[in-house]
Amino acid sequence: MGARKLLLEKESLVSQIVSWFLPVGFFLGSAILFYFLHAFWDFNWDQPQPRFFETILTTDAAHVNDAIGSFIELLAAVLGLVITVVAIVLQLAAQRYGNRLIDLFLENKVNQTYFFFMVTTLLYAIFIIFAIKNDFYPNYAIRSLLALTVVEIACLPPYFLYVFKILTPTNLLSSIQENSRVSVRSGTDRKNYSNLKKYQREVATAIEQVTDTALSANSQMDRNLGLMAINQIREMLLDYLQYKKQLPRGWFLASDDFFIGISSEFFHEICQKRLWVETKSLMDMELIYKSCIRNMPDAISAIAYNTRVIGEEAIKDQDDDLVEIIVQFFNTFLRISLNDGNQRAMFNLFYQYRLFANTLMDYSPKQAAKIFFYFKYYGEQGLMKGIWFILYNAAFDLGGMVATAYDKKMKNIKDLLFIFMQLEDTVDKKKDWLALMGVRKSQLILAAYLFSKGEETLVRIVVEDLKNESFDNLIKWRDMLLSLKDKKFWEITDRGINFEYIDEEQKKSLELFYKTYILSQPQAFSTN
Repeated sequence: MGARKLLLEKESLVSQIVSWFLPVGFFLGSAILFYFLHAFWDFNWDQPQPRFFETILTTDAAHVNDAIGSFIELLAAVLGLVITVVAIVLQLAAQRYGNRLIDLFLENKVNQTYFFFMVTTLLYAIFIIFAIKNDFYPNYAIRSLLALTVVEIACLPPYFLYVFKILTPTNLLSSIQENSRVSVRSGTDRKNYSNLKKYQREVATAIEQVTDTALSANSQMDRNLGLMAINQIREMLLDYLQYKKQLPRGWFLASDDFFIGISSEFFHEICQKRLWVETKSLMDMELIYKSCIRNMPDAISAIAYNTRVIGEEAIKDQDDDLVEIIVQFFNTFLRISLNDGNQRAMFNLFYQYRLFANTLMDYSPKQAAKIFFYFKYYGEQGLMKGIWFILYNAAFDLGGMVATAYDKKMKNIKDLLFIFMQLEDTVDKKKDWLALMGVRKSQLILAAYLFSKGEETLVRIVVEDLKNESFDNLIKWRDMLLSLKDKKFWEITDRGINFEYIDEEQKKSLELFYKTYILSQPQAFSTN
């Protein structure tokens, strides 16, 4: 991994050198070639002792004195041209990416170097004019000025190309990420411990810059830029997690300036748990989430996905505190979506949350069990708000999670199954008929799966709960599940599947389950 990263950095450096030296060499070479060709044809070769190079490469003091003033005007014009073009382009880009782009541009070493070069050359020319006297001719200084002027003008095309390139979304966000990575990496070096506050602020600023870009993209309905910015926050945080264990204790004592509006208790908690960078990143994603929930649904999906990826990285690192806060942010996103009544956002969040829970089962069954309760809770909250589909969605995801927990042989599988079987307890059978039907279908699908595994004890738990339903309804729901032939829903959805679909093998298991537990004792079920 380290060797590959070093190779990529070396290739990037070579690419940058080529992008500058190749065009500069081309322009200089072309100009010199044209100059020599024309001089060759214009030169008087009939002279007794022709001295070609001495003639065309030298001049006299009188001509130079007249030309120096024009040199200064030329250099001032070039400087003015560059400042004008850069100011216009930078302002247009700042409107798209946020005003923090200006700070990033001014801190860029290439920009600083080129502007330093231009201003220095201009001042140098002014000093030469002052130095020229009747009895003093600064021959070498004037030749140096000629060389500097030629190089400055030859650098104009690659510099403008560089400016346009760094202001593209990909390069801009990558530059911010690289600055953040360098700051974190510097913080791991003992020699830099006295500068930890500086590096902390650079990392916090980098997160804010990307967040501002995402918010600006949303306000301008720039979908691609918004998604790139959201993904960049994830990449920056994943970079940080690679170095986290190498950082000193002082790094985790952040400034409260990075967190506006949170309580002192919460601030001290995240510092104590060494989570200030992660919390700031996720809080900024929450800010983007609130901003995009109605205007940019793809951003919601991206945030849900990235939260899961970060959580899975926390599991790999065995960072229990980060895992816990990932769960809290998933719940926060669900609450925001619920308050907005956004079914699609809940649909995508439940999916990513479910995948995260499946991974978490192997690492922390206790923490995973809490997620089962959260699915039930937010499903019921959705029903209370009159959105039956949210409970319907939660039911099918919970059923899949119980099946996964069974496959993973979780010891608390009975407790998880009981949570699942309590889903319909708060459902009004007359008012919320669609929600009830969805919950019961998901429970029947799970029952068929457990039956196919020969898990009689768990199947009986399901059967006992189903006795609260009428025999006619159970038959109707079975027939609906058996009649469904298409795995995909007839409309385009983010998941691309039909919740109620089961394959032919599971349909056979469902029929056998009914034959064994339902059809054999119809009188055991409710007549309501």
